Amino acid sequence: MASIAIIGAGIAGLSALQLLAAQGHEVTVFDKSRGSGGRMATKKVDDASWDMGAQFIRAHSAAFTAQLQQWQQYGWVEQWNITPWIADAKGLHPSPDTVLRFVGTPRMTGLSRSLLSPAAVFCAATRITKAQRENGRHWWLDSDEGKTFGPFDALLISTPPQQAVPLLSAAPILAAQCEQVGMLPCWTLLLTLPEAISSAPDAVFVKQGPLGWIARNNSKPGRDKKEAWVIQASHEWSREHADAPREQVQQELLHAFFATLQQPPQQPDTLWLHRWLYAIPANSLTLGALTDTRQQLAVCGDWCHSPSLEGAWLSGQQAAQALLTTLPDMAEQPL
Repeated sequence: MASIAIIGAGIAGLSALQLLAAQGHEVTVFDKSRGSGGRMATKKVDDASWDMGAQFIRAHSAAFTAQLQQWQQYGWVEQWNITPWIADAKGLHPSPDTVLRFVGTPRMTGLSRSLLSPAAVFCAATRITKAQRENGRHWWLDSDEGKTFGPFDALLISTPPQQAVPLLSAAPILAAQCEQVGMLPCWTLLLTLPEAISSAPDAVFVKQGPLGWIARNNSKPGRDKKEAWVIQASHEWSREHADAPREQVQQELLHAFFATLQQPPQQPDTLWLHRWLYAIPANSLTLGALTDTRQQLAVCGDWCHSPSLEGAWLSGQQAAQALLTTLPDMAEQPL
């Protein structure tokens, strides 16, 4: 049994965790946030909740289709039976959409919490700032609070590339590959309304103006019933307004929301604005994962594969499989 550290508890890291733990290895997971999920994060206020990052899960590959079916059998995900509309220069109209979409239950973080369960230890709210390999055998990790963790036989990094680079001083080639990837931001506005907008579609892909996506969060299975909406700006608009005053961003997104749905404005009960700094890769490496098997090191994320939760899951699987090829040899090394 090897001791393995995973930095980052998003879907890529959790995907790797599942595979590594299933092979009997002891895995410690670190994340700078208080919980797991990464961009599958949710927010809850009183009787309302929102999936504030990834909105749904879909599959293109046979492997991920089978995984979604298994998660559905476990009760970790449910199908979101909607046909999104489109808002463009022609107005607001239904889309010819036959995609099967799934969501974690009772929120997106419900899936991440289930996937986290095989971890031997979960170090939440722990920002790892340094990773070093000692004597070519073990990894040691330092946090921003001055704590040291280790030794670990192998290390897997599952963070945005900009956050991975400082941890890759022992692997400059992998660091250089990370530096090739740009990540796009996304302003996200969450709100609840005193009156339901019954005439509006539950989800809209927006093709013009500041918005990119609108969803009635309470239309998803298992959610709180309060009328709650997720409003995500387009990545291009978010980049152009990355440093704009928050009040300005909030007002522009709120105005665009009612205008897009062709509804009279209401005063929201709750408003909450969040900026995802690393929302989605502008250019994925399409390598699957980055590995240095000589040092028992792997890096993964959707930016290594393709920009989706499926891409993150596949990347985590590939990274874990690469590490597994190195671990049996380690058991033969002298103490």
